[in-house]
Amino acid sequence: MKRLAFACAVLLSGCAGHDRATAARGPDAASRQRVAAAAEASGQYDVALSMYAAAAAAEPNNAAVQARFAATLVRTGQAAQAEEVLNRGLQRRPADAALLTQLGQLRLRAGQTQAALEAFDRALTSAPRQISALDGRGVALDLLGRHAEAQASYRDALASAPASIAVTNNLAMSYLLTGRASEAVALLAPLAGRSDAPPRVAVNLAVARGAMGDPSSARAMLGGAVSAQADLENILTGLRAGGS
Repeated sequence: MKRLAFACAVLLSGCAGHDRATAARGPDAASRQRVAAAAEASGQYDVALSMYAAAAAAEPNNAAVQARFAATLVRTGQAAQAEEVLNRGLQRRPADAALLTQLGQLRLRAGQTQAALEAFDRALTSAPRQISALDGRGVALDLLGRHAEAQASYRDALASAPASIAVTNNLAMSYLLTGRASEAVALLAPLAGRSDAPPRVAVNLAVARGAMGDPSSARAMLGGAVSAQADLENILTGLRAGGS
């Protein structure tokens, strides 16, 4: 009942200012998307999926709607359904950057790194400055061991979005993978001080400082987090074994 009331309230607010004939037709795709976004933000994923599905059905040629629907499916653990949505969208709009980027991210999660890279490259052919595609391309290249190319892709993304936490973090970790721990620390230290930085940034900074030969400082940053301490030791061992 609460979910129904929530959906109705947002829909009604979205209909304000429309004439009676418009209201009689029911909610349009834009209204459904507003409800879906609000529901998703409040953790009501069943409502969000229902509304995104309705919006996607109403506007099959709207790539942004299809991509958002697919992203929510992924977030709720329905990767196979998300891929179906993306593939249907790409049949209609084969060069759409948003759909291709979502497909690339989906393939990364599935461990299909080369296929992910191909999707990101196709997305960047249509939208050369798309941040998420450049970032995803960097991740794929790092996973393939092509670190110099990965770092170039991250830097291209940061040229358009210099404040991006995700891209800066990924560039720092790519530096770490190539033995450039001091450069990784230089990127991560100011990032870790930001109020909107996720916990993984502090962990990555600890790893980078440990790789510089300062494990005591790294452990101090992690405090009493036993699992994080164990992760630090494992990662540092792996970096040393890899010659970094």
